[in-house]
Amino acid sequence: MTNISFIQDDETFRSLWQRAHACMQKVSKIPTTELLYFDSSSIGTEKFRDLIRSLAAFSGAGELAVIVLNPDPFNYFHFHFGKYPGFIVEAHHNDDDFFEILMMDPGDSPADAMGFYSEQYVVLPIVGEWFMYADRDWDWGTGVLSGPADIMKFARESFIFDENPG
Repeated sequence: MTNISFIQDDETFRSLWQRAHACMQKVSKIPTTELLYFDSSSIGTEKFRDLIRSLAAFSGAGELAVIVLNPDPFNYFHFHFGKYPGFIVEAHHNDDDFFEILMMDPGDSPADAMGFYSEQYVVLPIVGEWFMYADRDWDWGTGVLSGPADIMKFARESFIFDENPG
């Protein structure tokens, strides 16, 4: 059993969801040359996990959140499972916990595990200005990283990003 849990508290989820939604909306306003691109399915890889954990540690206390924006977290996920499609990774969580929560059955529906069903998701630090937004329907499942120059340099040196898909 993982040490990370789905977010159950409405206030906590809504606050993170609002931040995540604002990040999603920022993407279209950021010049493409200022974004780093990755495959949205990378969320299930060790390199991606290592990157987001490193970014969270580099920029703050090491805590980050993963929030699903689509399918609808309120009228679908919460309605069916009584919890929200999001979780917080704290610095003390071990690396396996991340994969366990991604693949965890939210309740009699293994296909609704966040690692499988999330069409749009955001990874963001609890403290810090960077974010990752991914959309599995967007140009072959593209994701982007945005953040301050020091974060972008650190990320570029830590992970192999895709070329700008244009």
